[in-house]
Amino acid sequence: MIFQNMSFRTKMFMSMTIVILIPMIIVSSLLYIRSAQSITDQTSKVVISSIDFAVNNIDSALDNVTGLSKLILTDSRLLTLAKQETRLPLEVRNEKYVGMLDLLNFFITRIRIQNVLEGTDSFYLYLVKQNTIIDSKSTYYEDVNSENIDFVKKSFNTDGNEHWFVSTPVDYYSLNRISTRLEESKLITFNRVLKDEKGDTIAVLAVNVRDNYISDYYRKIQRGIPGDFVVMDADSKVVAHTDQSIVGKETDLYSQINDKIQASAKESGSFFVDMQKQFVVYSISPYNHWRYVVVIPSSEILGKVYEIRNFFIILISITALILFIVSYFLSNLFYKPLLKLIRAMQKIENRNLEVRIQDKRQDEFRQVYQGFNDMADELKALVKDLANEKLYKLEAEIKLLQAQINPHFLYNTLDSIYSIAKIKKVEEISQMVAALSKFFRVSLSGGRDIVSLKEAVSLVVNYLTILNIRYRGEISYHIDLPDEFADCLVPKMLLQPIVENSVYHGIERTKGRGHIYVAVSSNEGKLRIVVNDNGIGMQEEELRRLRDSLHAEAVEGSSFALRNLVQQIRLKYGPCYGIDIESTYGEGTQVMIELPITTSEVLAT
Repeated sequence: MIFQNMSFRTKMFMSMTIVILIPMIIVSSLLYIRSAQSITDQTSKVVISSIDFAVNNIDSALDNVTGLSKLILTDSRLLTLAKQETRLPLEVRNEKYVGMLDLLNFFITRIRIQNVLEGTDSFYLYLVKQNTIIDSKSTYYEDVNSENIDFVKKSFNTDGNEHWFVSTPVDYYSLNRISTRLEESKLITFNRVLKDEKGDTIAVLAVNVRDNYISDYYRKIQRGIPGDFVVMDADSKVVAHTDQSIVGKETDLYSQINDKIQASAKESGSFFVDMQKQFVVYSISPYNHWRYVVVIPSSEILGKVYEIRNFFIILISITALILFIVSYFLSNLFYKPLLKLIRAMQKIENRNLEVRIQDKRQDEFRQVYQGFNDMADELKALVKDLANEKLYKLEAEIKLLQAQINPHFLYNTLDSIYSIAKIKKVEEISQMVAALSKFFRVSLSGGRDIVSLKEAVSLVVNYLTILNIRYRGEISYHIDLPDEFADCLVPKMLLQPIVENSVYHGIERTKGRGHIYVAVSSNEGKLRIVVNDNGIGMQEEELRRLRDSLHAEAVEGSSFALRNLVQQIRLKYGPCYGIDIESTYGEGTQVMIELPITTSEVLAT
């Protein structure tokens, strides 16, 4: 009822909005969400891989150095000195303490020579009964106030023994609690305690690692990944960060991140924080449960997607404006003839029988106007023929005739005309045609059989784009082509037959999403290209037959494309190059290609 009572212009605008604008908004939103999800997923995989590599190496190094620290506490000289109940004479103390310094430095040297942990800073040894701290980097400190020493205080807590934590270095400033210097540097410390027969602690050994070791190590291995790298413990305290001023502290942002990590209950993953402004990728160390986190500004990874989103907003706004203008124009185009008819009918109602509609239109309204004019002529004739006594009857007949020309009939007629004029659209044709055009452009390549690897890869990308339209986006792919190999020359149809086999003989026979991964590298001076898929794979017998067929002389029957490709490679580059295949049924197939690395055409010798 509400729609029926709306004006014709409003109905026109709403109809066009429902048919054009709303689908455009839905498609644009889905495209934006899908693009953002794809980019964040890919970024998450790359960053987690980098973090996991760092976690494994750092955990191994930390574990090794703590293992070596056990040996220190077994030294007989240390045991004797730690059990000494009374204070030793000065000469004896100096001799004993120097011996302990030599012992600690021996292990420091051993760690560095064996390259156990590059970031090892020092060892601290606290002798409880002597109330003395021996620092492997400098000297020893007597009569210390243990309340001022972080690692000593931690040693009397359960979580401070055989756990890594952030501590303040032992020096003049920390011993005297001079706060202006306490914030400048931190250490990552691991405590081991030595107890006597009664179970009392008689010595505490602290292994110290520089606070910038972890950040520096990650910076060395990360591959151009933007954002801040931070390591937190389970209590959200920062263990490592490029900004050393927050090491050992808690911040609101990192506390929020840690809460989300704990809520996810996953060892690694990614999510957004700070109102979608920051993208967080994390991995939890199984060794000490530290959270290795990379915080990337959303604009760094979604900049292009944001540009697309803004473009869609502008496009939708312009489309809405155009729709309003077009609907206004169309409504006037259809409403003005109707309005002319209504006004003429109003004049007839006012007994003006001379009114006629003059219009040169050639559409359906011409018939309507002609019918109105004929009706007016008949009315005028009836008025002239009837006598005055029949005037009221004539007026009744005129009203009856007027009532027969029902405006609702004209509205329904216009609705029918509009329905016939609707345009049907077919989606995704432009994308498929563009990809197919690029595919043929590269495949023809001016008649050349040898092209650059970059062109061969673009051929595969366009081929997969066409396939993805057919499979409704169920096939994903990733191509790792370093710039140093982009200009290497290869047979034009090197990759397309292999990718086609991966799709039709592997991925198509499985349920769920398919993925193809192409990686380019070098091995002993050869160009190596590996194509992996997560398709159905092959049974051992099927794989054996395929391998045998690749070495056969004939190139007929099944696997024609692969055998033809192998023959091309051997004829052009020699018998030491070719294709090898590995496959596991139910897991996928790997095809490895080896060619010479060349940027100019060569023939086999």
